[in-house]
Amino acid sequence: MSTQIKTLQIIHLALCGGIFLFALVTIFLNREMMFFDANPATTAQFNPIFPVVGLITLSASIFFFKNVISKIDKSDDVDSKISQYQTAFIISAALLEGGALFSIVGFFLTQNAFFLLFAAVNFIFLVLKRPTKDKLISALQLQYPDTEAL
Repeated sequence: MSTQIKTLQIIHLALCGGIFLFALVTIFLNREMMFFDANPATTAQFNPIFPVVGLITLSASIFFFKNVISKIDKSDDVDSKISQYQTAFIISAALLEGGALFSIVGFFLTQNAFFLLFAAVNFIFLVLKRPTKDKLISALQLQYPDTEAL
């Protein structure tokens, strides 16, 4: 496996680990005061912003990844394509992480476990986004001679 994919996998693991550990710490700190309330009428006025931001970052992550991948020139060499894929992946993963962390902060501030659902959705999408050789080949539509360089 190429060093580029290994590097992306390490970045991916660090992002996932950060979200997971932050969620564990906030749950541990709020375990006595936690509640679950999905009714926006009974929660603070600014609370709906946490789920909205979580969903917006999820959508933006998908959009930016597809947008950057679609702009990759098919005639470029493999290293250039992989570099652009890395850029697309990091932007996408950072958006997912930001949405998850923002939702966890919403939980931390309000003790409402409802916001953890949106953090979990972003986290799950990030976990499923783990870079692999097959995903790289599929996203970049690489053919035989180029796939051997990975």
